[in-house]
Amino acid sequence: MATLKQRGGEAPPCAPARGSRRTGSLLPGLGLAVGAAVAMGGAAPALKALGTTELTAVQIIQARALVGAALLMLLAATVHRGHLRVRARDAWLVLLYGAVSLALNQVAFTMSLARLPVGVALLVEYLSPLLVALWVRLVQRKQVSGLVWAGIALTLLGLSLTGRVWSGGGLDGPGLGLALLAALTLAGRFLLAERGLRSYEPLVMSAWGATVGAATLTLVNLVEPFPLDALGRDTVLNGWTVPVWVLLLWVGVVGMAGGLALGAAAQRRLPPTSASLMLTLEVVAGAGLAYLVLGEVLSAEQLAGSSMMLAGIVLAQLAVLRRRPPPGSR
Repeated sequence: MATLKQRGGEAPPCAPARGSRRTGSLLPGLGLAVGAAVAMGGAAPALKALGTTELTAVQIIQARALVGAALLMLLAATVHRGHLRVRARDAWLVLLYGAVSLALNQVAFTMSLARLPVGVALLVEYLSPLLVALWVRLVQRKQVSGLVWAGIALTLLGLSLTGRVWSGGGLDGPGLGLALLAALTLAGRFLLAERGLRSYEPLVMSAWGATVGAATLTLVNLVEPFPLDALGRDTVLNGWTVPVWVLLLWVGVVGMAGGLALGAAAQRRLPPTSASLMLTLEVVAGAGLAYLVLGEVLSAEQLAGSSMMLAGIVLAQLAVLRRRPPPGSR
């Protein structure tokens, strides 16, 4: 693996100096974060179509993780040939990143959907930016701008409107617990990535995390074997007949590999509070693609909620840009 030590102590290309981030890296970082959110949200139509097949939610997650991990590891081995090694003292970091923040997060959120309305499950999981900000302020003892707190609040309010949290029945205690576990593990993803990206390339970090996550999820096969015969069957996507294996490639390549790699690359350039909040754009991107591909139309309150989410994200990013060092400073 290409580590700072192996490069003679120099920071990786485009890597911000520790403790500061230049405007030149912040703006590309925001673009990469938007790309990550669009990639993750872009898998929503395929995931919805897969939900109508005989595959269980856990089996869909397994297949997506395996496809994503295989692609990321292939790319990492090609781009960073001979530099994939993880130092022994960082093994715990990669294990937690893959097994907890990726695998456990997906399982917890999927299980929460069986007990909660989708909007409520999303709202609870996307408490993660708030949890990241609290960790940065209370544990790392770093200042968090008032604009960030205001942006988080506005984003969560917009998410509650977009997800229509007031509809879909009552709340379930175990379901809320699972959704909160999803929020904690998602927050952990950004904090663990921040630690790992100090030494490792984003693509390599993503590849190892996805591989560990896929290996963890594959253990479920010991209890419930994956129905390989289902891959050759067809399902319907907005009137089109599509093979199941094509949809699994879609969610694995775009939603898993693309989203994870772009997200890690973005976090190399953004603070964790900013990166975690940008990920909530996944909801807006998913809704937009559902309109284009599936013809699903958002209601007036959902459109208002999406606008509020965008406003909250912009507000929080302004705080990041305002803290950039003056021109010519190091």
